[in-house]
Amino acid sequence: MSFEERLNASIRGVEFILDDIDGDMGRRAIAHQYPKRNKGYTEDNGQVLNAERINGKVVGDDYLDHFYNILEAINKEGPCELIHPWFGVRKVQVGRGSYKLVNRIEGVITFSFEVFDVGENVFPTAKSDTVKVLDDQASATQEAANTTFENEYDETATTGIGDMVDQYLDDLDEFTRGLPSLPDELREWTDRLMRAKDSIGKLLAYPGDLAREMMGILEDVKGVVTDPIRALEVYDNVQNRWDGMRAELAVTGGLNRNVASENGVASSVPTVTNQAEKDAILANAAAYQKLIINSAAISKASAISSTETAYSLSDEAEVVASLSGAERNVIMTGQQLKAIGYKLAAELAELAEIEVENGNSALWRQMRSLRQAVLADTKERAELLPQLTVFTPNVTVPVALIAWQQTGDTERRNSIVRRNGIRNPAFVTPNDTIEVING
Repeated sequence: MSFEERLNASIRGVEFILDDIDGDMGRRAIAHQYPKRNKGYTEDNGQVLNAERINGKVVGDDYLDHFYNILEAINKEGPCELIHPWFGVRKVQVGRGSYKLVNRIEGVITFSFEVFDVGENVFPTAKSDTVKVLDDQASATQEAANTTFENEYDETATTGIGDMVDQYLDDLDEFTRGLPSLPDELREWTDRLMRAKDSIGKLLAYPGDLAREMMGILEDVKGVVTDPIRALEVYDNVQNRWDGMRAELAVTGGLNRNVASENGVASSVPTVTNQAEKDAILANAAAYQKLIINSAAISKASAISSTETAYSLSDEAEVVASLSGAERNVIMTGQQLKAIGYKLAAELAELAEIEVENGNSALWRQMRSLRQAVLADTKERAELLPQLTVFTPNVTVPVALIAWQQTGDTERRNSIVRRNGIRNPAFVTPNDTIEVING
């Protein structure tokens, strides 16, 4: 790797000049020697925990302020992110450190500190609340997305932006129709949406308020539906519709709502002829489109954190209906929750990569943290959820016997019938593949 290809060293996002790094490697070998024996035995006790000693410095007119930032980053509690010039991004725990100031040399402070791989605690004494961590990370990431939009938005180029925002609200209204919803919450959400449509003109001059209000309405879809996990479909629809030229067409008058028809001839007249102003408007549209795509992904994480996934599998009327997706509570299996988490994590990784290319460091760091929170939460809660097994009988048997063999409880037979759509519960043939939820 050439010198030009190496990354700039940083700890918790604070860059510094790196002098050198030395680290540990190898195995933890324990030599056993016995009295009055010519031979001994060496025991392999596992790999040496990767530890490195980092030597760096800060220089320049503002070297003291820069060093204070380094000092704060190193002394902060908990694991952190280290940008390693050779190995890339690593999650480490900072150990002891030292620094040196020389009176006869002005403008330079040298320092060194230890870092250790965080690894995994195989004997944990306490667990963090992954649901709360996920919710907090989603809120922080949404705030970072709103701030990025505010920085990219040009308040002087708002022609057509109001129509685009109005179209976005119409799309949300369309996507929420027909969903199983809570009447009172739906009424309140619809009233808020209508008030937002009336205030679009005022919000265009305040991009921060515009982002918070419009994306807040998007996130609140999870509170409208009977179960927050059902909101994922709405967020997918929003992304699919706005992942294209919809924003550009909305501001340039290319959508159906902007096309005038007279004597059988359809036409649309551009409202802006100045090229510089047009470019600024299109840049605003692109920033708002990116905000929608990012916020929809963030709202998915928020919906997952708000979903109550632990339900009894007893054959009560409401629970049986839930297995078929007809009632309020969606009963998910561990495999389903993991699949949702992996899909969202991959999506967040792609969005973070885009923000890296755009130079939005605050947003991509938050997206990476949110991705880790999604994986941690879905992994932990999936282990507590019912697991799905697939059963194929060798001979014709009744559903009650399958329920007894697979779950140890014949009372689960109704849920098996509902989930698999079995027409004759007394005769399940060897040609049938039966899905059974074990909880």
